[in-house]
Amino acid sequence: MAERKHLILGTAGHVDHGKTELVRALTGQETDRLAAEKERGISIELGFAHYEIDGRRFGVVDVPGHERFLRQMLAGAHGIDLVLFVIAADDGIMPQTEEHFDILHLLGVQHGIFVLTKIDLVEGGRIDVVRSDVEVLAAGTNAETWPVCAVSSTTGRGLEELRAWIRESVDDLPPRSPGGWFRLPIDRAFHLHGHGLVVTGTAVAGSVREGDELALRPGGRTTRARQVQVHGETVREAFVGQRVAVNLPGVEQDEARRGHWLVDPRIERLSDRFDCRVEIRPGARRPLASFDRVRLHVSTAEVMGRVIVLGEGSEIAPKSTAWCQIALDEPVLVAAGDRFILRTETATRTTGGGQVVHPFAPRHRPGEEHLEEKLETLRDGTLPERIAAFLDLLREFAAPTELVAQALARTSPEILGAAAQSPRVVALPHASAPLAWTTCDKWTELESAVTDALAAFHRAHPLEAGMDLESLRSRLRVPLPPKQFRPAIDRLAVAGSVVRDESRVRLPQHRVSLDDGESTEITRITGLLASGGLTPLDAKVLATTVGLAPDRLTALLRVLEQRGSVVRVSSDLFYDAAAHQEARRLLLAHFRDHREITVADYRTLLSASRKYALALLEHFDATGVTVRIGDARRLRSTGG
Repeated sequence: MAERKHLILGTAGHVDHGKTELVRALTGQETDRLAAEKERGISIELGFAHYEIDGRRFGVVDVPGHERFLRQMLAGAHGIDLVLFVIAADDGIMPQTEEHFDILHLLGVQHGIFVLTKIDLVEGGRIDVVRSDVEVLAAGTNAETWPVCAVSSTTGRGLEELRAWIRESVDDLPPRSPGGWFRLPIDRAFHLHGHGLVVTGTAVAGSVREGDELALRPGGRTTRARQVQVHGETVREAFVGQRVAVNLPGVEQDEARRGHWLVDPRIERLSDRFDCRVEIRPGARRPLASFDRVRLHVSTAEVMGRVIVLGEGSEIAPKSTAWCQIALDEPVLVAAGDRFILRTETATRTTGGGQVVHPFAPRHRPGEEHLEEKLETLRDGTLPERIAAFLDLLREFAAPTELVAQALARTSPEILGAAAQSPRVVALPHASAPLAWTTCDKWTELESAVTDALAAFHRAHPLEAGMDLESLRSRLRVPLPPKQFRPAIDRLAVAGSVVRDESRVRLPQHRVSLDDGESTEITRITGLLASGGLTPLDAKVLATTVGLAPDRLTALLRVLEQRGSVVRVSSDLFYDAAAHQEARRLLLAHFRDHREITVADYRTLLSASRKYALALLEHFDATGVTVRIGDARRLRSTGG
């Protein structure tokens, strides 16, 4: 087994059972910093230290044990790899002992040591009784295999045995997954004189180096890591599983606090609704029912929300698990695999907890088919299978690589490699340079929607060569943002399902064909525009002269424009192609002898009114022939 390079050693247990004293005895460091803590003899805030084993230094998090400070305990417990679960030999198992044990179980802490403290205060028989109670507490959980070590932090008895157990447990810990891009839930933020704001936390994913660009979430504040420290020492790089302090230049105190996240800037999206697997602990007093209000603790954040039980049932009984969706009052940053705790709305007890499966879940319809199967795949499948399940359940038609990576706690290269292996995933616009990903089912639905919309448009507008891209997008029953729509149309064009002519799209079989009446109208229109020369009739007058409705004239002019017979100069002014070429020739001839031209100059050249001169100059500006400088125009260096 590979050596675990970085880990967090944590404490848990009832108040006044000797957690802080144990940390002091093991490390020689004091974790109670506040005057009130020292005066009252109990921990109120999270305490931090470091512990060395065989030259390796690990972070230590000492959590408060009093029920009034459980939110602080939850903020510190999320990153624990190995827990010293402390039970005083004189008191034995107490209410917070049981609640802390439930919390660690729900947070997925797999490795620990039961430490029976204060053995100098009891007789030997009492230790045996507490050991038996520990067996009952751990029954049916992975903690059944945890060692039990009896110590006295006062006399030192048992400490060497505990150190040996810690060393053995550390050696048995499996390597930690990098978990994607850097994420640091902030548990402390403070100003350091001469340095600015410093934030601390346990890195739960990725790594951070001095100088790295970072972002604060919620919000869009970007910053950089001026300095990175681990255990009070400046380092070039800090990794997942370490207690990290980062100095952030230019950031104010109110921009970063406990419950916020310091992350890689590519992590952008927060969640106000996610799918999850929820477990209700045996100690819960009643079932958790759909639409119950709950207090959610995830990483260092605490928010209110509402639980929706998915599937056939409407509640989760104690000792049971179920698929759920949690709708939050305010957004949080979560990724697949993140653990959370659910407490009652009044924060009087822990109800249960679970694991995030889909961080950006849509509202699910009653009786939604195969929902549980998809959620199981998203939780337990291979990475290619999980990508397909995530995209299938996503509200949007497609997702960029970065969003998939954030959701599944991976990096972009991992997603690119795995998505290419999935037969159920489609790359947009193509696999060699994917901008976004969708599923085969969604792609089939989109292709059908596009072809149906184009067919309806061609029937209603037979003289139109194609449909404007944005008009097509707005008529689809499958909503797509522009950044995803263009690649999707490009892929359909490559497949031959549609033909794209610049900003217009048509079905391959569509052709503009004119009947005898339309051909006659076309002839009259072209004749009138040609006879108008450099001063043609505008669209309104032209429609009246030809006797056509404005929409009908617009359609016929578009046919002529697509044929190259006329040129649109403005919204209501069309030029015969030969007249347009003459107007351009006169303009360029002027520039052979002059540096610039005004509207009045051009009006004289055209022998036309200001209306025509201005419309043509603005047209030549837009087509890159000229550039406006004040009241004049100059020839662009790349112009004809």
